[in-house]
Amino acid sequence: MLEVVDRIWSRFLWLLMAGAALYVALILGAIMYQTIFRTMGWHYSPLGFVLVEYGFVYALFLGSPWLIRERGHIYIEILTAMLGPRARAVLSRSIATLCATICFIWMWYSLQLLLEQYDDPMSYDELRAQFDIRSWVGTAAFPFGFLLMGIEFSRFIFSREPMHTGMAGIASERAELEAHARAAKDEGQ
Repeated sequence: MLEVVDRIWSRFLWLLMAGAALYVALILGAIMYQTIFRTMGWHYSPLGFVLVEYGFVYALFLGSPWLIRERGHIYIEILTAMLGPRARAVLSRSIATLCATICFIWMWYSLQLLLEQYDDPMSYDELRAQFDIRSWVGTAAFPFGFLLMGIEFSRFIFSREPMHTGMAGIASERAELEAHARAAKDEGQ
């Protein structure tokens, strides 16, 4: 049953990451549109700036949980490579605990900010006043993203395999190769 839940959860995070990637493509298109139209002296919509500015925030918070799950985020394996398996697991779980705790604290405070901005009918994005964009639109992704990142870091606290593999260098690629080798070995038995 847990495997089914994990598979569904993994697909959900992948869909969020795919949405973030699509949003980055839209940002690229908006930048090209603005640049071409401005260079040619044509009239263009300033809403493209809004798409770009809010897009970076939303893409960050939509894609980050999947990156954590896949160990695609940046971390340094030099220290963990020098440790034995037991010490590495303790250090890795301690780091994952710290990361999850920080994410959950930020989730709490950003949720308070979001609720405060949502309840304030006069809270508008002052830089984009001409579009009447409420302030909470810019912070809505924060609590959601921090919650999902905290959950993903928490997985490494309680899972059999810690976040850090102990392989210095390009750890995520080596870990992926090892995982494929283990899966192939398991299928062969």
